[in-house]
Amino acid sequence: MTTKLRLPTGVAALVAGLGFLAAPPATPADLPADTSKKAAAADVAALQKKLDDIVADPKKNGPIRTAKALALMLNVYGDEATKGQSAEVLLALAGKDYKAAAAAGKGLSSPKANPDAVKKMDGKFDLEDVMSPFRVAKAGGLNIEKDIRDATKGGKMEPKNAALIGARSAALAEYTIKLPNDKAKTNPSMTAKWERWSKDMGVAGKELSEEAGKADKSDPKKILAGLKKLDASCSNCHNDFRNE
Repeated sequence: MTTKLRLPTGVAALVAGLGFLAAPPATPADLPADTSKKAAAADVAALQKKLDDIVADPKKNGPIRTAKALALMLNVYGDEATKGQSAEVLLALAGKDYKAAAAAGKGLSSPKANPDAVKKMDGKFDLEDVMSPFRVAKAGGLNIEKDIRDATKGGKMEPKNAALIGARSAALAEYTIKLPNDKAKTNPSMTAKWERWSKDMGVAGKELSEEAGKADKSDPKKILAGLKKLDASCSNCHNDFRNE
């Protein structure tokens, strides 16, 4: 890929000094079952759309990286069949076989388990892939960072949207904790901070998904507080690991 990505300042800081993840997360984010199911359905639809965009214009890096991230998130809260099918998508994307990726993506409508494909995900993605969903939509992302900031400024967000952001953030935290950038590997103290902020993102995402997942019974004030907590966890990490 030759296209240079333009990331939000905070996201760009996190992807400095990229490394490859040693393996998919050993345990899934502890999300409510109903929230996981809804998040998986949303991610399948988003992934299939991204794959169509990629086949139409494979020169753009943003959608490709976000498609890989969607496959990774599905490997956190999807069922075994969805995990296997989405792993096939990621492997095809990693091999730059975009038509095969799109075909595997269509298979998500009736997925089949594939433990071997899940195992082969090892080393096929990096931090920039994982952070891609935080980018604005026009750059190929899922607009997570902007949506959080807009909601905290505007003072509200629809529960279903907040629940999805929470679930996605918790899932992505499962990967970021294992992907410290160069600055985070400077010394044990910096590594510990990286792990702390990654865990904080995961906890904030889970708490947000739990409250917002109550739908009409959710508390708008608690949703807003959850969004602010999630934003703070991201900002803390950016402050420590941004490369000036």
